[in-house]
Amino acid sequence: MTVSLVSTAGQTNRLTLLRVIKLAVLIGLLLFVPPLADSPFITTVFISALMFGIFGAIFDLMIGYAGLINFGYAGFIAVGAYGSALASFHYGISPWAGLFIGGAVAAALGFFTGVITLRLKGLYPALMTFFVGEAVRFSISNTPEYTRGVLGLSVDPFPSILGVDFGRDNLLAYYYLLIVLGTIILMAMWLLVRSKIGLAFQAIREDQLATESLGLNATRYKLLNFTVASFFTGIMGAYYAHYIGILSPTPEEFGLPRTVEILTITYVGGRGTLIGPILGAFAVNGAKSVFTAYFAEYWLFFLGAIFMLVPLLLPNGI
Repeated sequence: MTVSLVSTAGQTNRLTLLRVIKLAVLIGLLLFVPPLADSPFITTVFISALMFGIFGAIFDLMIGYAGLINFGYAGFIAVGAYGSALASFHYGISPWAGLFIGGAVAAALGFFTGVITLRLKGLYPALMTFFVGEAVRFSISNTPEYTRGVLGLSVDPFPSILGVDFGRDNLLAYYYLLIVLGTIILMAMWLLVRSKIGLAFQAIREDQLATESLGLNATRYKLLNFTVASFFTGIMGAYYAHYIGILSPTPEEFGLPRTVEILTITYVGGRGTLIGPILGAFAVNGAKSVFTAYFAEYWLFFLGAIFMLVPLLLPNGI
Protein backbone atom coordinates (compact mmCIF):
# COMPACT_ATOMS: atom_id res chain seq x y z
CA MET A 1 0.00 0.00 0.00
CA THR A 2 2.81 2.39 0.94
CA VAL A 3 4.70 1.58 -2.26
CA SER A 4 1.56 2.26 -4.29
CA LEU A 5 1.06 5.66 -2.64
CA VAL A 6 4.70 6.59 -3.21
CA SER A 7 4.43 5.55 -6.85
CA THR A 8 1.26 7.59 -7.34
CA ALA A 9 2.81 10.62 -5.68
CA GLY A 10 5.91 10.31 -7.85
CA GLN A 11 3.80 10.08 -10.99
CA THR A 12 1.80 13.15 -9.93
CA ASN A 13 5.02 15.10 -9.30
CA ARG A 14 6.38 14.13 -12.72
CA LEU A 15 3.15 15.25 -14.42
CA THR A 16 3.22 18.53 -12.50
CA LEU A 17 6.86 19.10 -13.47
CA LEU A 18 6.05 18.31 -17.10
CA ARG A 19 3.20 20.84 -17.07
CA VAL A 20 5.47 23.48 -15.53
CA ILE A 21 8.14 22.85 -18.18
CA LYS A 22 5.55 23.08 -20.97
CA LEU A 23 4.18 26.31 -19.52
CA ALA A 24 7.67 27.82 -19.13
CA VAL A 25 8.57 26.92 -22.73
CA LEU A 26 5.29 28.36 -24.01
CA ILE A 27 5.75 31.62 -22.08
CA GLY A 28 9.33 31.93 -23.30
CA LEU A 29 8.29 31.42 -26.93
CA LEU A 30 5.42 33.90 -26.64
CA LEU A 31 7.50 36.62 -25.02
CA PHE A 32 10.70 36.42 -27.03
CA VAL A 33 10.15 34.93 -30.49
CA PRO A 34 8.22 37.82 -32.17
CA PRO A 35 10.54 40.65 -31.00
CA LEU A 36 13.70 38.64 -31.70
CA ALA A 37 12.46 37.51 -35.12
CA ASP A 38 11.56 41.14 -35.99
CA SER A 39 9.32 39.90 -38.79
CA PRO A 40 5.78 41.22 -39.43
CA PHE A 41 4.83 37.79 -40.77
CA ILE A 42 6.00 35.98 -37.63
CA THR A 43 4.28 38.52 -35.39
CA THR A 44 1.03 38.18 -37.35
CA VAL A 45 1.17 34.38 -37.05
CA PHE A 46 1.72 34.63 -33.29
CA ILE A 47 -1.12 37.15 -32.87
CA SER A 48 -3.51 34.90 -34.80
CA ALA A 49 -2.52 31.73 -32.93
CA LEU A 50 -2.57 33.36 -29.49
CA MET A 51 -5.87 35.13 -30.12
CA PHE A 52 -7.63 31.94 -31.21
CA GLY A 53 -5.93 30.07 -28.40
CA ILE A 54 -7.55 32.48 -25.93
CA PHE A 55 -10.90 32.00 -27.66
CA GLY A 56 -10.32 28.25 -27.29
CA ALA A 57 -9.51 28.63 -23.58
CA ILE A 58 -12.75 30.55 -23.04
CA PHE A 59 -14.63 27.87 -24.96
CA ASP A 60 -12.91 25.33 -22.69
CA LEU A 61 -14.36 27.10 -19.65
CA MET A 62 -17.78 26.13 -21.00
CA ILE A 63 -17.27 22.69 -22.49
CA GLY A 64 -14.32 21.46 -20.44
CA TYR A 65 -15.56 22.51 -17.01
CA ALA A 66 -19.36 22.73 -17.18
CA GLY A 67 -20.06 20.51 -20.19
CA LEU A 68 -21.76 23.34 -22.12
CA ILE A 69 -21.58 23.32 -25.92
CA ASN A 70 -22.04 26.63 -27.70
CA PHE A 71 -22.38 26.01 -31.45
CA GLY A 72 -23.09 29.71 -31.96
CA TYR A 73 -19.83 30.80 -30.34
CA ALA A 74 -18.69 32.84 -33.36
CA GLY A 75 -21.87 34.91 -33.04
CA PHE A 76 -20.80 35.95 -29.53
CA ILE A 77 -17.45 37.02 -30.93
CA ALA A 78 -19.36 39.08 -33.50
CA VAL A 79 -21.44 40.76 -30.79
CA GLY A 80 -18.31 41.83 -28.92
CA ALA A 81 -16.57 42.95 -32.10
CA TYR A 82 -19.49 44.94 -33.48
CA GLY A 83 -20.45 46.29 -30.04
CA SER A 84 -17.08 47.99 -29.67
CA ALA A 85 -16.71 48.92 -33.36
CA LEU A 86 -20.16 50.53 -33.62
CA ALA A 87 -19.66 52.42 -30.35
CA SER A 88 -16.51 53.92 -31.85
CA PHE A 89 -17.92 54.41 -35.37
CA HIS A 90 -21.25 56.06 -34.45
CA TYR A 91 -20.67 57.60 -31.04
CA GLY A 92 -16.94 58.31 -30.91
CA ILE A 93 -16.38 56.11 -27.84
CA SER A 94 -12.74 55.19 -27.28
CA PRO A 95 -11.82 51.65 -28.34
CA TRP A 96 -10.30 51.19 -24.87
CA ALA A 97 -13.77 51.65 -23.39
CA GLY A 98 -15.01 49.52 -26.27
CA LEU A 99 -13.29 46.49 -24.77
CA PHE A 100 -15.70 46.67 -21.83
CA ILE A 101 -18.64 47.53 -24.07
CA GLY A 102 -17.93 44.45 -26.17
CA GLY A 103 -17.71 42.33 -23.04
CA ALA A 104 -20.91 43.79 -21.59
CA VAL A 105 -23.08 43.30 -24.70
CA ALA A 106 -21.78 39.75 -25.20
CA ALA A 107 -22.44 38.98 -21.52
CA ALA A 108 -25.99 40.33 -21.89
CA LEU A 109 -26.54 38.10 -24.92
CA GLY A 110 -25.02 35.17 -23.04
CA PHE A 111 -27.32 35.72 -20.05
CA PHE A 112 -30.39 36.03 -22.27
CA THR A 113 -29.44 32.95 -24.30
CA GLY A 114 -28.66 30.99 -21.15
CA VAL A 115 -32.02 31.78 -19.57
CA ILE A 116 -33.73 30.40 -22.67
CA THR A 117 -31.53 27.39 -23.42
CA LEU A 118 -29.82 26.05 -20.30
CA ARG A 119 -32.96 24.46 -18.89
CA LEU A 120 -33.17 22.29 -22.00
CA LYS A 121 -31.66 18.81 -22.18
CA GLY A 122 -29.65 16.86 -24.73
CA LEU A 123 -28.70 18.55 -27.99
CA TYR A 124 -31.30 21.31 -27.68
CA PRO A 125 -29.03 23.82 -25.90
CA ALA A 126 -26.34 23.35 -28.56
CA LEU A 127 -28.88 23.80 -31.37
CA MET A 128 -30.41 26.87 -29.72
CA THR A 129 -27.01 28.53 -29.35
CA PHE A 130 -26.37 27.83 -33.04
CA PHE A 131 -29.64 29.56 -33.94
CA VAL A 132 -28.75 32.54 -31.73
CA GLY A 133 -25.30 32.85 -33.33
CA GLU A 134 -26.76 32.74 -36.83
CA ALA A 135 -29.51 35.20 -35.87
CA VAL A 136 -26.81 37.64 -34.74
CA ARG A 137 -24.90 37.25 -38.00
CA PHE A 138 -27.98 37.68 -40.20
CA SER A 139 -29.13 40.67 -38.16
CA ILE A 140 -25.78 42.36 -38.82
CA SER A 141 -26.01 41.49 -42.53
CA ASN A 142 -29.55 42.84 -42.86
CA THR A 143 -28.99 46.23 -41.19
CA PRO A 144 -26.45 47.86 -43.52
CA GLU A 145 -27.73 51.36 -42.67
CA TYR A 146 -26.29 50.88 -39.17
CA THR A 147 -23.72 48.06 -39.34
CA ARG A 148 -22.86 48.41 -43.06
CA GLY A 149 -23.61 44.69 -43.36
CA VAL A 150 -21.65 42.83 -46.01
CA LEU A 151 -20.22 46.14 -47.27
CA GLY A 152 -17.79 45.99 -44.37
CA LEU A 153 -17.44 48.19 -41.31
CA SER A 154 -14.20 50.14 -41.00
CA VAL A 155 -12.88 50.02 -37.43
CA ASP A 156 -10.52 52.51 -35.82
CA PRO A 157 -7.28 51.21 -34.27
CA PHE A 158 -6.61 51.59 -30.56
CA PRO A 159 -5.41 55.14 -29.79
CA SER A 160 -1.98 55.66 -28.30
CA ILE A 161 -1.72 55.16 -24.55
CA LEU A 162 1.21 55.60 -22.14
CA GLY A 163 3.34 56.62 -25.10
CA VAL A 164 2.68 53.37 -26.99
CA ASP A 165 1.61 53.81 -30.61
CA PHE A 166 -1.10 51.40 -31.78
CA GLY A 167 -0.91 52.25 -35.46
CA ARG A 168 -1.69 49.47 -37.90
CA ASP A 169 2.00 49.00 -38.68
CA ASN A 170 3.02 48.53 -35.03
CA LEU A 171 2.16 44.85 -34.73
CA LEU A 172 4.27 44.28 -31.63
CA ALA A 173 2.11 46.76 -29.67
CA TYR A 174 -0.99 44.74 -30.57
CA TYR A 175 0.83 41.53 -29.74
CA TYR A 176 1.84 42.60 -26.25
CA LEU A 177 -1.63 44.05 -25.63
CA LEU A 178 -2.99 40.62 -26.54
CA ILE A 179 -0.60 38.99 -24.05
CA VAL A 180 -1.83 41.35 -21.31
CA LEU A 181 -5.51 40.73 -22.10
CA GLY A 182 -4.96 36.99 -22.42
CA THR A 183 -3.08 36.80 -19.13
CA ILE A 184 -5.84 38.66 -17.27
CA ILE A 185 -8.56 36.47 -18.79
CA LEU A 186 -6.70 33.20 -18.21
CA MET A 187 -5.86 34.13 -14.61
CA ALA A 188 -9.48 35.10 -13.93
CA MET A 189 -10.71 31.77 -15.34
CA TRP A 190 -8.01 29.83 -13.47
CA LEU A 191 -9.11 31.38 -10.17
CA LEU A 192 -12.75 30.71 -11.01
CA VAL A 193 -12.33 27.01 -11.83
CA ARG A 194 -10.29 26.45 -8.65
CA SER A 195 -12.92 28.03 -6.45
CA LYS A 196 -16.02 26.36 -5.00
CA ILE A 197 -17.89 27.62 -8.05
CA GLY A 198 -15.44 25.78 -10.30
CA LEU A 199 -15.98 22.57 -8.33
CA ALA A 200 -19.72 23.01 -8.88
CA PHE A 201 -19.10 23.42 -12.63
CA GLN A 202 -17.17 20.14 -12.75
CA ALA A 203 -19.76 18.31 -10.66
CA ILE A 204 -22.49 19.41 -13.07
CA ARG A 205 -20.37 18.26 -16.00
CA GLU A 206 -19.93 14.80 -14.49
CA ASP A 207 -23.48 14.22 -13.22
CA GLN A 208 -26.03 17.01 -13.15
CA LEU A 209 -28.72 14.91 -11.45
CA ALA A 210 -26.42 13.91 -8.59
CA THR A 211 -25.27 17.52 -8.22
CA GLU A 212 -28.85 18.75 -7.93
CA SER A 213 -29.59 16.04 -5.37
CA LEU A 214 -26.97 17.73 -3.15
CA GLY A 215 -28.99 20.94 -3.20
CA LEU A 216 -27.07 22.87 -5.87
CA ASN A 217 -29.02 24.78 -8.51
CA ALA A 218 -27.36 23.43 -11.68
CA THR A 219 -29.12 25.88 -14.00
CA ARG A 220 -27.88 28.84 -11.97
CA TYR A 221 -24.27 27.64 -12.11
CA LYS A 222 -24.49 26.89 -15.83
CA LEU A 223 -25.94 30.35 -16.43
CA LEU A 224 -23.07 31.89 -14.48
CA ASN A 225 -20.53 29.92 -16.51
CA PHE A 226 -22.16 30.86 -19.81
CA THR A 227 -22.41 34.56 -18.93
CA VAL A 228 -18.82 34.84 -17.70
CA ALA A 229 -17.51 33.04 -20.79
CA SER A 230 -19.59 35.34 -23.01
CA PHE A 231 -18.14 38.40 -21.23
CA PHE A 232 -14.56 37.29 -21.89
CA THR A 233 -15.49 36.38 -25.47
CA GLY A 234 -16.88 39.88 -26.01
CA ILE A 235 -13.66 41.48 -24.77
CA MET A 236 -11.62 39.37 -27.16
CA GLY A 237 -14.10 40.09 -29.95
CA ALA A 238 -13.59 43.82 -29.36
CA TYR A 239 -9.82 43.35 -29.50
CA TYR A 240 -10.21 41.41 -32.76
CA ALA A 241 -12.26 44.23 -34.31
CA HIS A 242 -9.74 46.97 -33.58
CA TYR A 243 -6.82 44.77 -34.55
CA ILE A 244 -8.21 43.50 -37.87
CA GLY A 245 -9.55 46.93 -38.95
CA ILE A 246 -12.63 45.87 -40.93
CA LEU A 247 -15.58 43.65 -40.06
CA SER A 248 -17.90 41.72 -42.33
CA PRO A 249 -20.53 39.15 -41.18
CA THR A 250 -19.32 36.32 -43.40
CA PRO A 251 -19.62 32.67 -42.27
CA GLU A 252 -15.84 32.34 -42.32
CA GLU A 253 -15.50 35.19 -39.81
CA PHE A 254 -18.55 34.84 -37.58
CA GLY A 255 -20.34 31.67 -38.67
CA LEU A 256 -20.17 27.92 -38.11
CA PRO A 257 -16.73 27.46 -39.78
CA ARG A 258 -15.20 29.79 -37.18
CA THR A 259 -16.95 27.97 -34.32
CA VAL A 260 -15.74 24.60 -35.61
CA GLU A 261 -12.18 25.95 -35.82
CA ILE A 262 -12.25 27.12 -32.20
CA LEU A 263 -13.93 23.89 -31.07
CA THR A 264 -11.18 21.88 -32.80
CA ILE A 265 -8.48 24.02 -31.18
CA THR A 266 -10.03 23.27 -27.78
CA TYR A 267 -10.08 19.51 -28.39
CA VAL A 268 -6.57 19.44 -29.84
CA GLY A 269 -5.19 21.38 -26.87
CA GLY A 270 -7.12 19.38 -24.31
CA ARG A 271 -10.42 20.01 -22.55
CA GLY A 272 -10.44 20.99 -18.92
CA THR A 273 -6.95 22.51 -19.05
CA LEU A 274 -7.46 26.20 -20.05
CA ILE A 275 -3.82 26.48 -21.16
CA GLY A 276 -4.07 23.52 -23.57
CA PRO A 277 -6.03 25.43 -26.25
CA ILE A 278 -3.11 27.88 -26.55
CA LEU A 279 -0.90 24.98 -27.67
CA GLY A 280 -3.77 23.65 -29.78
CA ALA A 281 -4.10 26.99 -31.56
CA PHE A 282 -0.46 26.99 -32.60
CA ALA A 283 -0.80 23.40 -33.85
CA VAL A 284 -4.02 24.06 -35.80
CA ASN A 285 -2.84 27.41 -37.19
CA GLY A 286 0.44 25.82 -38.26
CA ALA A 287 -1.47 23.08 -40.07
CA LYS A 288 -3.78 25.70 -41.61
CA SER A 289 -0.86 27.74 -42.97
CA VAL A 290 0.62 24.68 -44.68
CA PHE A 291 -2.64 23.09 -45.83
CA THR A 292 -4.33 26.20 -47.24
CA ALA A 293 -1.23 27.05 -49.27
CA TYR A 294 -2.02 24.06 -51.49
CA PHE A 295 -5.59 22.88 -50.75
CA ALA A 296 -7.43 25.92 -49.39
CA GLU A 297 -10.84 24.73 -50.60
CA TYR A 298 -10.55 21.53 -48.54
CA TRP A 299 -9.53 23.17 -45.26
CA LEU A 300 -12.91 22.68 -43.54
CA PHE A 301 -12.92 19.01 -44.56
CA PHE A 302 -9.43 18.61 -43.11
CA LEU A 303 -10.50 20.48 -39.95
CA GLY A 304 -13.44 18.13 -39.53
CA ALA A 305 -11.11 15.14 -39.88
CA ILE A 306 -8.87 16.55 -37.14
CA PHE A 307 -11.91 17.09 -34.92
CA MET A 308 -12.99 13.45 -35.33
CA LEU A 309 -9.54 11.88 -34.97
CA VAL A 310 -8.19 13.82 -31.98
CA PRO A 311 -10.71 12.39 -29.43
CA LEU A 312 -9.80 8.89 -30.66
CA LEU A 313 -6.02 9.24 -30.84
CA LEU A 314 -5.40 11.95 -28.21
CA PRO A 315 -8.43 12.00 -25.88
CA ASN A 316 -6.61 14.31 -23.46
CA GLY A 317 -5.26 16.58 -26.21
CA ILE A 318 -1.64 17.59 -26.55
